[in-house]
Amino acid sequence: MQALPPLRALQAFRYAARELSFKAAAEAMNISNAAVSSHIRGLEEFLGMKLFVRLTREVKLTPEGSRLSGFIETGFQEIERGIATFAPNSDPTNLKVATLPSFANRWLMPRISRFQERYPQIKLSIMPGFSLVDFQGDGVDLAIRFGKGNYPGLESRFFMEESLVVVCHASLADGRKVEPSDLANMPWLVDDSIDMQGSWGKFQRALGIKIPDTSIRLEVNEASAQVEAVLAGRGVSLIRHILVADMLKDGLLMQPIDFSMSAEYHYYLVAPEAKFRTEKVRAFVSWISSEIS
Repeated sequence: MQALPPLRALQAFRYAARELSFKAAAEAMNISNAAVSSHIRGLEEFLGMKLFVRLTREVKLTPEGSRLSGFIETGFQEIERGIATFAPNSDPTNLKVATLPSFANRWLMPRISRFQERYPQIKLSIMPGFSLVDFQGDGVDLAIRFGKGNYPGLESRFFMEESLVVVCHASLADGRKVEPSDLANMPWLVDDSIDMQGSWGKFQRALGIKIPDTSIRLEVNEASAQVEAVLAGRGVSLIRHILVADMLKDGLLMQPIDFSMSAEYHYYLVAPEAKFRTEKVRAFVSWISSEIS
Protein backbone atom coordinates (compact mmCIF):
# COMPACT_ATOMS: atom_id res chain seq x y z
CA MET A 1 0.00 0.00 0.00
CA GLN A 2 1.38 3.42 -1.00
CA ALA A 3 2.55 5.39 2.04
CA LEU A 4 0.86 8.77 2.42
CA PRO A 5 2.13 11.97 4.05
CA PRO A 6 0.32 13.32 7.14
CA LEU A 7 -3.16 14.72 6.47
CA ARG A 8 -2.29 18.04 8.15
CA ALA A 9 0.60 18.51 5.74
CA LEU A 10 -1.73 17.94 2.79
CA GLN A 11 -4.24 20.41 4.27
CA ALA A 12 -1.52 23.03 4.72
CA PHE A 13 -0.41 22.55 1.13
CA ARG A 14 -3.99 22.77 -0.14
CA TYR A 15 -4.70 26.11 1.50
CA ALA A 16 -1.28 27.58 0.74
CA ALA A 17 -1.51 26.53 -2.93
CA ARG A 18 -5.04 27.90 -3.24
CA GLU A 19 -4.14 31.37 -1.90
CA LEU A 20 -0.38 31.35 -2.64
CA SER A 21 0.04 32.39 0.97
CA PHE A 22 1.35 30.55 4.02
CA LYS A 23 -0.37 33.18 6.16
CA ALA A 24 -3.78 32.41 4.57
CA ALA A 25 -3.19 28.70 5.17
CA ALA A 26 -2.35 29.38 8.81
CA GLU A 27 -5.57 31.37 9.26
CA ALA A 28 -7.67 28.69 7.56
CA MET A 29 -6.20 25.96 9.81
CA ASN A 30 -5.99 28.13 12.95
CA ILE A 31 -2.29 27.42 13.39
CA SER A 32 0.87 29.55 13.21
CA ASN A 33 2.75 30.52 10.06
CA ALA A 34 5.71 28.53 11.37
CA ALA A 35 3.55 25.42 11.71
CA VAL A 36 2.39 25.78 8.08
CA SER A 37 6.00 26.15 6.93
CA SER A 38 6.95 23.05 8.93
CA HIS A 39 4.08 21.01 7.44
CA ILE A 40 4.97 22.00 3.89
CA ARG A 41 8.67 21.44 4.42
CA GLY A 42 7.88 17.95 5.70
CA LEU A 43 5.71 17.28 2.64
CA GLU A 44 8.52 18.42 0.34
CA GLU A 45 10.95 16.09 2.14
CA PHE A 46 8.46 13.23 1.86
CA LEU A 47 8.12 13.77 -1.91
CA GLY A 48 11.74 14.69 -2.50
CA MET A 49 10.93 17.87 -4.42
CA LYS A 50 10.24 21.56 -3.92
CA LEU A 51 6.58 22.57 -4.09
CA PHE A 52 6.99 26.32 -3.55
CA VAL A 53 9.47 28.99 -4.52
CA ARG A 54 9.92 31.16 -1.42
CA LEU A 55 10.33 34.84 -2.28
CA THR A 56 10.72 37.82 0.05
CA ARG A 57 7.03 38.67 0.41
CA GLU A 58 5.29 35.87 -1.44
CA VAL A 59 5.45 32.26 -2.49
CA LYS A 60 4.87 30.70 -5.89
CA LEU A 61 4.14 27.13 -6.87
CA THR A 62 6.80 25.20 -8.69
CA PRO A 63 5.62 23.27 -11.79
CA GLU A 64 5.52 20.13 -9.63
CA GLY A 65 3.58 21.97 -6.92
CA SER A 66 1.08 23.26 -9.47
CA ARG A 67 0.43 19.74 -10.76
CA LEU A 68 0.12 18.31 -7.26
CA SER A 69 -2.33 21.02 -6.16
CA GLY A 70 -4.91 19.80 -8.70
CA PHE A 71 -4.78 16.25 -7.30
CA ILE A 72 -4.92 17.46 -3.69
CA GLU A 73 -7.85 19.81 -4.30
CA THR A 74 -9.82 17.12 -6.12
CA GLY A 75 -9.07 14.61 -3.37
CA PHE A 76 -10.28 16.88 -0.58
CA GLN A 77 -13.40 17.82 -2.53
CA GLU A 78 -14.27 14.14 -2.94
CA ILE A 79 -13.76 13.55 0.78
CA GLU A 80 -15.96 16.54 1.61
CA ARG A 81 -18.63 15.32 -0.80
CA GLY A 82 -18.60 11.90 0.82
CA ILE A 83 -18.81 13.31 4.35
CA ALA A 84 -21.68 15.62 3.34
CA THR A 85 -23.56 12.57 2.07
CA PHE A 86 -23.50 10.86 5.46
CA ALA A 87 -23.08 13.63 8.04
CA PRO A 88 -25.96 16.08 8.58
CA ASN A 89 -25.35 19.75 9.34
CA SER A 90 -24.65 20.15 13.04
CA ASP A 91 -26.47 23.50 13.23
CA PRO A 92 -30.11 22.67 14.05
CA THR A 93 -31.48 26.22 13.94
CA ASN A 94 -30.23 27.51 10.57
CA LEU A 95 -31.80 26.14 7.40
CA LYS A 96 -30.49 27.05 3.93
CA VAL A 97 -32.69 26.25 0.95
CA ALA A 98 -31.47 26.76 -2.64
CA THR A 99 -33.89 27.09 -5.55
CA LEU A 100 -34.51 28.82 -8.88
CA PRO A 101 -35.18 32.58 -8.67
CA SER A 102 -38.51 32.18 -10.50
CA PHE A 103 -39.79 29.57 -8.04
CA ALA A 104 -38.51 31.55 -5.07
CA ASN A 105 -40.10 34.81 -6.22
CA ARG A 106 -43.41 33.56 -7.57
CA TRP A 107 -44.31 30.62 -5.34
CA LEU A 108 -42.10 30.24 -2.30
CA MET A 109 -41.73 33.78 -0.93
CA PRO A 110 -45.48 34.59 -0.86
CA ARG A 111 -46.00 31.53 1.36
CA ILE A 112 -42.83 31.47 3.46
CA SER A 113 -44.28 33.43 6.37
CA ARG A 114 -46.45 30.42 7.20
CA PHE A 115 -43.32 28.29 7.64
CA GLN A 116 -41.80 30.94 9.89
CA GLU A 117 -44.96 31.11 11.98
CA ARG A 118 -45.03 27.33 12.39
CA TYR A 119 -41.31 26.97 13.12
CA PRO A 120 -40.13 30.24 14.72
CA GLN A 121 -37.04 28.53 16.16
CA ILE A 122 -35.60 27.94 12.66
CA LYS A 123 -33.74 30.75 10.91
CA LEU A 124 -34.48 30.27 7.21
CA SER A 125 -32.22 31.42 4.36
CA ILE A 126 -33.54 31.23 0.80
CA MET A 127 -30.75 31.13 -1.78
CA PRO A 128 -32.05 31.81 -5.32
CA GLY A 129 -29.66 30.91 -8.12
CA PHE A 130 -29.14 29.02 -11.35
CA SER A 131 -26.06 26.98 -10.39
CA LEU A 132 -26.58 23.52 -8.97
CA VAL A 133 -25.31 23.43 -5.40
CA ASP A 134 -23.14 20.46 -4.45
CA PHE A 135 -23.68 20.55 -0.64
CA GLN A 136 -19.91 20.48 -0.05
CA GLY A 137 -18.94 23.77 1.50
CA ASP A 138 -21.85 26.07 0.73
CA GLY A 139 -23.87 25.15 3.82
CA VAL A 140 -26.98 24.35 1.79
CA ASP A 141 -29.31 21.89 3.50
CA LEU A 142 -31.92 21.37 0.79
CA ALA A 143 -32.39 22.26 -2.88
CA ILE A 144 -35.65 22.65 -4.75
CA ARG A 145 -34.88 21.67 -8.32
CA PHE A 146 -36.88 21.82 -11.52
CA GLY A 147 -35.87 18.81 -13.57
CA LYS A 148 -36.31 15.07 -14.04
CA GLY A 149 -35.15 13.92 -10.61
CA ASN A 150 -31.92 12.24 -11.71
CA TYR A 151 -29.26 13.75 -9.47
CA PRO A 152 -26.44 11.21 -8.91
CA GLY A 153 -25.19 10.88 -5.36
CA LEU A 154 -28.18 12.75 -3.91
CA GLU A 155 -31.59 11.73 -2.68
CA SER A 156 -34.32 13.16 -4.88
CA ARG A 157 -37.96 13.34 -3.75
CA PHE A 158 -40.71 14.32 -6.19
CA PHE A 159 -42.99 16.85 -4.56
CA MET A 160 -44.90 18.83 -7.19
CA GLU A 161 -45.98 18.36 -10.79
CA GLU A 162 -45.76 21.25 -13.21
CA SER A 163 -48.03 22.02 -16.15
CA LEU A 164 -47.95 24.65 -18.88
CA VAL A 165 -50.78 27.09 -19.59
CA VAL A 166 -51.37 29.98 -21.99
CA VAL A 167 -51.72 33.32 -20.22
CA CYS A 168 -51.86 37.02 -20.99
CA HIS A 169 -52.91 40.31 -19.45
CA ALA A 170 -56.68 40.72 -19.61
CA SER A 171 -56.35 43.87 -21.74
CA LEU A 172 -54.61 41.96 -24.51
CA ALA A 173 -57.61 39.72 -25.20
CA ASP A 174 -60.24 42.24 -24.03
CA GLY A 175 -61.03 39.80 -21.26
CA ARG A 176 -62.53 37.25 -23.66
CA LYS A 177 -61.67 33.71 -24.68
CA VAL A 178 -60.14 33.22 -28.13
CA GLU A 179 -60.06 30.38 -30.62
CA PRO A 180 -56.85 28.42 -31.25
CA SER A 181 -56.62 29.92 -34.73
CA ASP A 182 -56.58 33.44 -33.22
CA LEU A 183 -53.36 32.71 -31.33
CA ALA A 184 -51.25 32.89 -34.50
CA ASN A 185 -52.11 36.58 -34.89
CA MET A 186 -51.39 37.59 -31.30
CA PRO A 187 -48.00 38.87 -30.01
CA TRP A 188 -46.04 36.14 -28.25
CA LEU A 189 -43.47 36.05 -25.46
CA VAL A 190 -41.42 32.87 -25.65
CA ASP A 191 -39.29 31.24 -22.96
CA ASP A 192 -36.43 29.65 -24.90
CA SER A 193 -34.64 28.19 -21.86
CA ILE A 194 -33.56 24.56 -22.02
CA ASP A 195 -36.45 23.32 -19.90
CA MET A 196 -39.02 24.80 -22.33
CA GLN A 197 -37.45 24.19 -25.73
CA GLY A 198 -39.32 20.96 -26.44
CA SER A 199 -42.64 22.28 -25.15
CA TRP A 200 -43.08 25.10 -27.69
CA GLY A 201 -43.44 22.76 -30.66
CA LYS A 202 -45.48 20.24 -28.67
CA PHE A 203 -47.93 22.98 -27.68
CA GLN A 204 -48.50 24.04 -31.31
CA ARG A 205 -48.98 20.45 -32.46
CA ALA A 206 -51.49 19.82 -29.67
CA LEU A 207 -53.66 22.71 -30.88
CA GLY A 208 -53.01 22.13 -34.57
CA ILE A 209 -51.65 25.62 -35.12
CA LYS A 210 -48.42 27.26 -36.28
CA ILE A 211 -47.22 30.43 -34.57
CA PRO A 212 -45.20 32.38 -37.18
CA ASP A 213 -41.85 33.84 -36.20
CA THR A 214 -43.23 37.29 -36.97
CA SER A 215 -45.64 36.91 -34.03
CA ILE A 216 -42.82 36.34 -31.54
CA ARG A 217 -42.13 39.77 -30.06
CA LEU A 218 -39.77 38.76 -27.26
CA GLU A 219 -37.65 35.77 -26.27
CA VAL A 220 -36.30 35.30 -22.74
CA ASN A 221 -34.39 32.51 -21.04
CA GLU A 222 -35.52 33.14 -17.47
CA ALA A 223 -39.06 32.63 -16.21
CA SER A 224 -39.19 35.63 -13.86
CA ALA A 225 -38.55 37.99 -16.78
CA GLN A 226 -41.20 36.15 -18.76
CA VAL A 227 -43.77 36.69 -16.01
CA GLU A 228 -42.94 40.41 -15.77
CA ALA A 229 -43.35 40.84 -19.53
CA VAL A 230 -46.74 39.11 -19.44
CA LEU A 231 -47.87 41.31 -16.53
CA ALA A 232 -46.85 44.38 -18.55
CA GLY A 233 -49.21 43.32 -21.34
CA ARG A 234 -46.42 42.65 -23.85
CA GLY A 235 -47.96 39.47 -25.22
CA VAL A 236 -49.34 35.96 -24.77
CA SER A 237 -47.11 33.29 -23.29
CA LEU A 238 -46.90 29.56 -22.70
CA ILE A 239 -45.76 29.49 -19.10
CA ARG A 240 -45.36 27.28 -16.04
CA HIS A 241 -48.64 27.25 -14.16
CA ILE A 242 -47.06 27.32 -10.69
CA LEU A 243 -45.51 30.72 -11.45
CA VAL A 244 -48.79 32.40 -12.41
CA ALA A 245 -51.43 30.48 -10.42
CA ASP A 246 -51.81 33.20 -7.79
CA MET A 247 -52.06 35.93 -10.43
CA LEU A 248 -54.72 33.99 -12.32
CA LYS A 249 -56.65 33.55 -9.10
CA ASP A 250 -56.40 37.28 -8.31
CA GLY A 251 -57.43 38.31 -11.82
CA LEU A 252 -54.10 39.95 -12.70
CA LEU A 253 -53.72 37.55 -15.63
CA MET A 254 -56.15 35.45 -17.64
CA GLN A 255 -56.11 32.32 -19.77
CA PRO A 256 -57.36 33.35 -23.24
CA ILE A 257 -57.77 29.69 -24.15
CA ASP A 258 -58.58 26.64 -22.05
CA PHE A 259 -55.37 24.70 -22.51
CA SER A 260 -53.01 22.84 -20.22
CA MET A 261 -50.32 20.25 -20.81
CA SER A 262 -47.78 18.51 -18.64
CA ALA A 263 -44.36 20.13 -18.50
CA GLU A 264 -41.27 18.14 -19.36
CA TYR A 265 -39.73 18.90 -15.95
CA HIS A 266 -41.20 18.86 -12.45
CA TYR A 267 -40.17 19.91 -8.93
CA TYR A 268 -38.00 17.82 -6.64
CA LEU A 269 -36.58 18.19 -3.15
CA VAL A 270 -32.91 17.24 -3.40
CA ALA A 271 -30.20 16.75 -0.77
CA PRO A 272 -27.76 14.17 0.59
CA GLU A 273 -29.72 11.45 2.39
CA ALA A 274 -28.40 12.53 5.78
CA LYS A 275 -29.87 16.01 5.37
CA PHE A 276 -33.38 14.57 5.09
CA ARG A 277 -32.91 13.03 8.55
CA THR A 278 -32.34 16.38 10.29
CA GLU A 279 -35.25 17.94 12.18
CA LYS A 280 -35.03 21.25 10.34
CA VAL A 281 -35.22 19.66 6.88
CA ARG A 282 -37.99 17.33 8.02
CA ALA A 283 -39.88 20.41 9.24
CA PHE A 284 -39.49 22.16 5.89
CA VAL A 285 -40.51 19.07 3.92
CA SER A 286 -43.59 18.68 6.10
CA TRP A 287 -44.53 22.33 5.67
CA ILE A 288 -44.05 22.51 1.90
CA SER A 289 -45.97 19.26 1.43
CA SER A 290 -48.89 20.73 3.36
CA GLU A 291 -48.78 23.86 1.18
CA ILE A 292 -49.12 21.75 -1.93
CA SER A 293 -51.97 19.76 -0.44
